[in-house]
Amino acid sequence: MDVLDSVRRAVRHYPGGVEAVAARLGKSPSTLEKELRAAPQYKLGAVDAAEIAAMCVELGSDHGVEYPTRVAEAVGGMLVLLPRGNADGDAVTGQALAQLMREFADLVTAATSADADGQISKNEIDDVRAKWAALVADGQGLMRHLDAKHQRTMERWNAPAAGKGGAA
Repeated sequence: MDVLDSVRRAVRHYPGGVEAVAARLGKSPSTLEKELRAAPQYKLGAVDAAEIAAMCVELGSDHGVEYPTRVAEAVGGMLVLLPRGNADGDAVTGQALAQLMREFADLVTAATSADADGQISKNEIDDVRAKWAALVADGQGLMRHLDAKHQRTMERWNAPAAGKGGAA
């Protein structure tokens, strides 16, 4: 899928489709439709494409991250999504760590299986890359959670003791 295809798909799956997205962008549905199909004299701008992606992410659509993912891939990068919070509040659970271990095992299995015949196909490298991205994203989420908890711990230790000091 190319970059423009990813935006087309996001718009197609957005509730209300082209009409709803065009209204949010402040343009006519016919103009947006022409931009999406790359009609002569019409081009979809990067800012509009990013806004469409943000609208889809806001709704929780699976298609919202396709555009930034394609852009990252075009420059040899990888999109890593930021976590949206820890479901159990404050604790780093054994379940979260077990999930990281499963993802690591999936990555190792995919990489060794792909290389078993001494050749790596496009599908194999794409599979390994996707597993690596999932592992990195979840690992970064874990570290952000631990860093935030560390900050809260340090604030408690560094907070002035109640009732001590102050004006005389």
